[in-house]
Amino acid sequence: MKTKSRITSIVAPVVTFVLIFVAWEIACRVTGVPSWFVPKPSEIFHSMVVDFQVYLPHILVTLQCVLIGFLIAIPVGLIVSTLITSFPLLNAAMSPYITFLVTTPLISLIPLLMLAMGYGMSMRITVVVIQAFAVINMNACTGFNNVPTIRRELMQSVGASRLQTYWKMILPSAATDIITGLRLAAIFATTTCISVEYNAGNTGLGSQIIKYSQYMKTPESF
Repeated sequence: MKTKSRITSIVAPVVTFVLIFVAWEIACRVTGVPSWFVPKPSEIFHSMVVDFQVYLPHILVTLQCVLIGFLIAIPVGLIVSTLITSFPLLNAAMSPYITFLVTTPLISLIPLLMLAMGYGMSMRITVVVIQAFAVINMNACTGFNNVPTIRRELMQSVGASRLQTYWKMILPSAATDIITGLRLAAIFATTTCISVEYNAGNTGLGSQIIKYSQYMKTPESF
């Protein structure tokens, strides 16, 4: 039963993917819509293969930015969430600002960061770190705060130190929320990086999307 469920979870999305693109291809051919407006999937995949060497350097730049920013955000987010949930005064002082970072679209802050840091990789990574850190922090705080009181009392009853309680009980108990935060942060890191590249520099996938769109090269832009 489990094997059948796993096969279905793999096959169903693949079949849906194929059906969508087949329908898209047929619709474009039947209606005769111009490629500069809506390209056929066949044209998009052809561009992906033929021009891959052109795209590859920009893919690597974006991937580097996302990975570095994401990997920095993980320990920062976990450390700050640990401090916030351990000290009520710190929680009261910092929680509004972390909520502000989660809810504010950082695309609106990019012009200010560009003035301060220029157009280079450091500015892009900083924006990714800020966005991913806030998401990781909020989910980790939820996990830490939802640890059952009885587990904390059990650790105290056996004489566990605060550090032992954190590693042996709090962190494993909050693992589900932390992993959810990491998954969401990975999405936010990617979309944020692309958004930054729309406005900063001439490298990265975002900059290429804008370039090809300006020259009406829609298949390449897709």
